[in-house]
Order: sequence, then C-alpha cells, then structure tokens
Amino acid sequence: MSETEDSSPDFIFRPKARLMVLLGDQLIKNHTLALFELVKNAYDADAENAILTLLDIDSDDGLIEVEDDGLGMDLNTIKNVWLEPANNHKAEFRNQKKRTFKGRLPVGEKGVGRFAVHRLGNRITMVTKAQGAKEVVVDIDWIEFLKNDYLDEAPVTVIEREPEVFKGDKTGTRITLSDLRQKWKRGDIRKLYRSVSSMTPVSLDGDENFFDEVLDKDTAQTTDSGDFKVDFILSPDRNWLSDLFSPSLAASQALFRFDYVLSDEGLSYQYRFTPFEAMKAEYKGVLTDRTKSEKYVKSFEFFSKSPPDDAISMKNRVNRDAKPLLGSSTKGIGIGPLKGTILGFDFDQEIYDRYQHDENKGLADYLRQQGGVRVYRDGLRVYNYGEPGDDWLHLDHRRIQGPTKRLGSRQLLGTLFLQLEESEQLIEKTNREGFVENDAYNELVYAMLCILAQFEAERNKDKRYLKSVLTTAPGSSDSKESKRRKTADELIDHLKQDVISKEEYKELRPIVEQVSKAYKETRDALMSAAGAGMGLVTVFHELERGVRNLHQAIEERLDSAKLREMSVEIVSLLRGAMYMVSTKQMETISASRLVDYVLLTQGRRFKRHGIELLNGFKISKNLDFDITGIRRMLTTAIINLLDNAIYWADTSEDEDKYIWIGPSHELEGPAIAIADSGPGFIDEIQDVVQPFFTRKSAGMGIGLYYSDMAMKSHKGRLYIDKNNTIEKPSKTPGACIVMVFKAG
Repeated sequence: MSETEDSSPDFIFRPKARLMVLLGDQLIKNHTLALFELVKNAYDADAENAILTLLDIDSDDGLIEVEDDGLGMDLNTIKNVWLEPANNHKAEFRNQKKRTFKGRLPVGEKGVGRFAVHRLGNRITMVTKAQGAKEVVVDIDWIEFLKNDYLDEAPVTVIEREPEVFKGDKTGTRITLSDLRQKWKRGDIRKLYRSVSSMTPVSLDGDENFFDEVLDKDTAQTTDSGDFKVDFILSPDRNWLSDLFSPSLAASQALFRFDYVLSDEGLSYQYRFTPFEAMKAEYKGVLTDRTKSEKYVKSFEFFSKSPPDDAISMKNRVNRDAKPLLGSSTKGIGIGPLKGTILGFDFDQEIYDRYQHDENKGLADYLRQQGGVRVYRDGLRVYNYGEPGDDWLHLDHRRIQGPTKRLGSRQLLGTLFLQLEESEQLIEKTNREGFVENDAYNELVYAMLCILAQFEAERNKDKRYLKSVLTTAPGSSDSKESKRRKTADELIDHLKQDVISKEEYKELRPIVEQVSKAYKETRDALMSAAGAGMGLVTVFHELERGVRNLHQAIEERLDSAKLREMSVEIVSLLRGAMYMVSTKQMETISASRLVDYVLLTQGRRFKRHGIELLNGFKISKNLDFDITGIRRMLTTAIINLLDNAIYWADTSEDEDKYIWIGPSHELEGPAIAIADSGPGFIDEIQDVVQPFFTRKSAGMGIGLYYSDMAMKSHKGRLYIDKNNTIEKPSKTPGACIVMVFKAG
C-alpha cells in the first residue's frame, strides 16, 4: 500500500473547542429557543415543575435560572452522557418506546440542546442530584473554554459534594447562567413571557367531553402535558407584565369555536357560535347560540385527495389510490391522530364596535402577535409554529385569495396536538425551527387546511347571519326576519306590492315597473353571459384534454376503431358546447333534450372519474316535460350541479360511484333531479346557495349560488331532498339536489 493510501487510525477528526460555541450560537436562532431547550430537558427528566427565574435581568449582574424537580443526574451520567455531544440515549429510548415513570417519551433526541445556553450567557453553573447520589456541580466558563484550541483540551469543572441545593430526598437540576450576553428590556421580557407561557398548552376552553367521546382514554391522555408546568418569575417585579392581554381573556372574546379530531375513523368536530351577551340582549330572540357536531366523517377530502405539490394551490390535487392511514404503521403516513381547538374572531366594524371597549384594542394587538395555529407534541410546544412571521399554514395567503370567506392568522387562535409515538415521521429540525419538510409534514399541513375549510364553512354561515342582524335596528321587524335575508327579486316584488296596494304611491308605479324591468333584463343578460363562461370552462378543459389524447393516440398508432371513438367524443363535446352558447333568447325545450346536450359535454369526466351515469330520462320517458327558459343559464346550472356531484361522489368509500339525473313530479312543479353516491349534504339549502359558501378547500363557492339565481330567474327554485321525497335509484343515496320549475 502506498503512503497516499495509508489508512492509519492516527487520521481522525479532532474538533476545535469553538465547535461547542457554534452549536449554541449558530444552531439556536434566539434566546427563547435556547431557554426552551432547557425546559425540554426538564420534561424529559420527569419533572413536574420547571421554574424560570430572571434576576436583575436589566443590569450588568443579571442572572437566569432554570430549576426543575426531575430525576437529576449522577456523576456517571454527567461523564458518559451530558459531556458527550450528540449522545443518542434519548433517541434510543424513544425508538424502543421506553416511557418514563410518568409515562413520557423523550422529546429530545439530537443530544446538542444543552449547548444552547451559550446563546444566553458566558458562564454556566449546573447543580444536579439523582436519587441516592451525591450532588454534582458542573462549571463552564465559555470565555476560558475558547482560549483552548481543541475540544479535548478545554476545561470543564465537575465536582461531587454533599447536597446543598437538593437536600434530603429531593432530586432535580438547577442551571444558572451569568455574565449575560445581552441586557434585557421590557419588550424582551414581555415577548419571552408569552413564549414561556405557551411552552405548555394554553387552555382555549376546548370541550374535553367531546374529545373523550371521540378518542379513547389512552389517546386522549397522551395529547397534553399532564402534570408538567412552567412558572415564570421576574425579580424584582417591575410591573412589566401587569397589563399583558391574557390567552383566557382572548378566548372569552371568540365568537366562533371549533373542536376537532382527525383520526383513521374520519373527521369529527363540534362547532359553536356564541354571540356576546350584549349582542343577544340587544337583539333578544333574534341572536342565539348555535352548536353543530359531526362524528367520524369519512367523506373528508383529506382521505380522497392527495396534497398539492406546493401546499398552497389546493386545486392541484389528484385522487388518492387508497386512503392512507394516519397511524405510523408501514402503510401509514406517520403523523398520527390530530386534535385541537380553533377560535375565530371578527373585526368587521359593526362587530368590532361591540367588543368590550377596554379590551378590543388589546385583543387586536394580541392576535397580531399570537394569532395562528400552535403545534404541541405530547404537550410540549413545537417552535416556531404560531410565532409572528411563521405562517406555516399559509393562512394570510389564503385570506388574500378569498378575504370574505377565509381566516388569516390575525383572525384565529388555534392549537394542534400530536402524539409523539404516533407521529414518528414528523422529524424536528436540528435548529429547533419546526419539522423537516418531508412528505409527512406536507400531509400535516394539508390535513389542517382541510380541517380549517370545515370551520370556515360553519363560521361563514353565522358571520353572514350576524352581519345581517347587526345592520338592522334592534327590535325592528327586519331584524326578526333577518335569519334569511330577502333576495333582490323578492325585494322588488314586495316593493311592487307596496306601491300597488297604497294609493298615495300611485304616481310611483311606472317608475317601479321600470326599475323592475331593467333589473330583470340586466340580471338575465349578465347571468347568461356569465353562465356561458362558467360552463365553457369545463368544456374547454375537456376539449384540450381530448385533443391531446387523440394526438398521442395517433403518434402511438392505435387502431382506427379507437381513434374513431375518441374523435366522436370530441365532436359530441363540441356539439354540446355549441348548443350551450348558440342562443340567449327564451325558448321552449324538453328537459330530456337539455340534459342530453349537457351530458355530451360531461361524458369524458364521468369516465375519467370512474363514475357510472344513470340517465333517468331514458328510463322514464313518460315523465319528460317542457321548459321555457334561457338555454345558456339552464345548461350552466345543470353543469354546476353535476360538477358538485362528481366531486362528492369521488369522496365515497365505495369503489362503485354513481350519479343519477332524471325527471321528477313529486314537488309543486316538474323538476330535474341530480343525485349521487357521495356523503350527502350536511348543510341547508339557504346556506349552500349563498355566494362563496363552500366546504371544498379549493372551492370558490359560486356554483350553487349561480344555479339558485338561474332557477329564481325562471320562477323556480333549488331544493335539497333530505327527506327522500324524490324517487331515485338506491345506488345514489347521497346528495340529491332538485331544479324545481314553475308548474304549467
């Protein structure tokens, strides 16, 4: 072997002494995270209490102390574990699922967190004592430490002594940091206090009975920190914290509350709308609390759709081949069950004015700093989620895209609880700034966005109702009827009735007639134009896909029969599109013909989604009927209803997916009914037809609104059949929405 190939064991790494400083100085972002590392060590040591004390923190002689009543360490542990950087004994305990006496899994795993103390001060003194052992004192002067070139030359003073701090049966660890590297000011202390207070979960008054019903007892226990708490002491007390807005006060100001659990069984949630007592007193009998609960909803888009590539564009999703398990088995994604509470706030002027006046400014400032969703794992905070500037769920981006229906980080306070044992694929970064952004993390973000969409759907119902009430005078007849605000069509009809019925308004009748005529002509023209655009979006998408597939098939030299079939599909698609836009005038057409031309534009979509279409018009030809209306508007309305049916049929657990469209004469007029094999509606018709109402994470919430407007312009209505009034196939037990036309 040549000299250049010499593999002598004399060639080894010899770390410089400054490596230890780099671990603390550059690995840990700020002093808050540095202190958090010490608190995590107290948790792993089975402590019940950790006390963070700041002594004369704004002076040259300031001290920081972190003391716990945990298991402590003996001399052997100090030598063979604490003084070994990157020792992996905690990671081994976690991998072997070894729990402490209090049932905890170690949250630390890297073996470098203890060096974060250099971020805070130049000198560390640690006193620790284990059961049945002497007290051990460790003293490190980082300035002297750095005077040495190599790590194995740097001095660390370790002595054993009779107990002076932890006397008798007491055990624990006290770390004192001196020669502090910064002078702390009032703003620093207030920020630190908020961060320390959030190290363990802040109660948002979640409904524990609800959680216990959904999760088994063992699961529920491992989602909080149990008997571990952190105290904050500032000495001497300078009243720097006396006027801080408290989390409990913020929670009392929340109008909307959403407790949730996402598990392999499905999504469960309990939603509560709680108007302020002053609001309810002002609008007595009109404003009331509302509660809604759902359990084990499997038809939840997280299970049926894969997460988007960029975690923002929720439309860029594909169907999952199989619904993944949340658990950490080999088939799962390793994030475990999710549990938490989200509080929603509203600062629209008419609502903001009714907050408690001494507290509304404090609440807005508090949410500016503390808003968002914080993450806890086995009851300890995972930083930096929920900190200012860390919008890990892209809440503010979503709100910009839909300001009336989405909540930003300043409109909500949320908690997310994870189980350490069940979330093993969520790996904390070495720099302690959240999780590694792997596939499991992307699934976690996606799950929370899907959950948030359900909260927003419920909240938007009450937000719309609340605003309609608060914009009317208390006690007025309008406020008593404001649970469903009148449409423009209804208001114009009532206006005409008032003018006709009252003689003193006789001279206004021509003007009102002119307003009514102009409104309806403009409405129909705008809806007709908009309808053509909305309907053609899906047509052009399918046309582009069809042409691309035909081109590829020709290049691959498929047989002529297949090419002919693909060509016929494209021609049919174009025929349907031409029928949709060929006229905007009123005409009389049969319902079956209208449906047939719509189906020409949608056939490819049914095939691609694996959905079997059941055409009731072909089976029940004797039930066909004529419709007088504007073709563009009606075809677009049907396409919107079919689009919803396709989406929700896709969420069904059954491999066989069906959509039925057929005639009905069970209601006050002839109707076109559309039913699917999906989960069905959990909302009422007056809610789903509101603009921008949606339960889809990527939904715009205008399809059903348009369809409802189209039916009203044709003197008809939309109807959700929840009572099985409509006779339909047993294969479509899900949602059934009906276009009911005026009789005669």
